[in-house]
Amino acid sequence: MKYWNELDGSIFFSKIFSLPIKIGKIALFSLRIENDQPCVGLGFDIPEFPDKLPEKWKNKGYNTCRIGITCNEIEDLKIQNIPIHKEFLVTIEKQNNHFKFKATNDSALIEFKAKFISLSDPNVYINGPDDYFFK
Repeated sequence: MKYWNELDGSIFFSKIFSLPIKIGKIALFSLRIENDQPCVGLGFDIPEFPDKLPEKWKNKGYNTCRIGITCNEIEDLKIQNIPIHKEFLVTIEKQNNHFKFKATNDSALIEFKAKFISLSDPNVYINGPDDYFFK
C-alpha cells in the first residue's frame, strides 16, 4: 500500500488533497489499545498540508494536518519504546487477508497485523515552530 488515500474511510481526506498522499513520515500523538475488540487506534500528524481546504478552514492560519487510523482484528502486536517528539516512518503492506502495519524510528517500534485498517477524518490546527516535527 502506497497512499493514505487507499485506506477505507479516506473520502474526505481525498477531497482536501488534490494528489494522493504517500504513506511515510508521521508524528505520533496517541496510541490506543482496546483489548475487547481487539483494536488499535493511532492518531498522528503528517508533513503534508491540504491544498483544497473547506471554507471553514480557510484563512485561519492552520499549518498542520492530523489524521489517524483504526485497526481491527489485531494480531502479533509488538511495541517497543514509545518516544516523545520523534518522527516515525510508516509502512502498510497488504498480505493475503490482512494488513501488516509497521512504524519505526531509531529507538522505537510499533508493529502488528490487522484484518481491517480505516482512516479517520483529517483535522487541521495551528502548530508553533517549537512543536513542529517536520523541519
